Amino acid sequence: MPPGPARPLTPGPAADRRGFEAPAPSLCPGQPRPGGDMNSVCCLVLAALSLWPDRAAAPGPPPGPPRASPDPRAELDGAVLLTRSLLADTRQLAAQLRDKFPADGDHNLDSLPTLAMSAGALGALQLPGVLTRLRADLLSYLRHVQWLRRAGGPALRTLEPELGALQTRLDRLLRRLQLLMARLALPPAPPDPPAPPLAPPASAWGSIRAAHAILGGLHLTLDWAVRGLLLLKTRL
Repeated sequence: MPPGPARPLTPGPAADRRGFEAPAPSLCPGQPRPGGDMNSVCCLVLAALSLWPDRAAAPGPPPGPPRASPDPRAELDGAVLLTRSLLADTRQLAAQLRDKFPADGDHNLDSLPTLAMSAGALGALQLPGVLTRLRADLLSYLRHVQWLRRAGGPALRTLEPELGALQTRLDRLLRRLQLLMARLALPPAPPDPPAPPLAPPASAWGSIRAAHAILGGLHLTLDWAVRGLLLLKTRL
């Protein structure tokens, strides 16, 4: 019989797995295989790490020696310089006040701190007590200067720039004393008890008398502080 028309071959399951598998795609010259770039990078990293085996697992440079704390004597010198500068500012402002509003006699405010110690008793000073007391007194004067700027009235308005500068420098000195106490590892000062509010002056003359009392007391306190701090420096 003549041969019938050829039937198209239909691949069976076996042929699907063997004879009719899709050929692998040909790669152009220089074309990387899939995933080849990542493998190459990993190999390069591993090769580089193998050149320095100690560096690969080292935790980093050891910490250096602890920094030495600044010399307390130098910190004390800085506090003395600030105190002297504030003393000169206070003396100059007190002279301006006397020129504008002459007032003879002593002027006192019951709310002001008493002088910490007389000049004759400087030999018995101890460092912690001096710094703690000086800080407390200067905090009180800072509060009084703020009150004077707020409640002094028109009579003292012409001195406002000088009073503002005095307040800024007084605050700066207080921060320096706090730093000095930390450098010397002194126990922290106890928290300041809340002070009662200061009553406004009863009159313009009352504000002028209060200004004389505040600047006069601050001048004496700063003069004592310079002497005391210089004496304490010889004991460090």
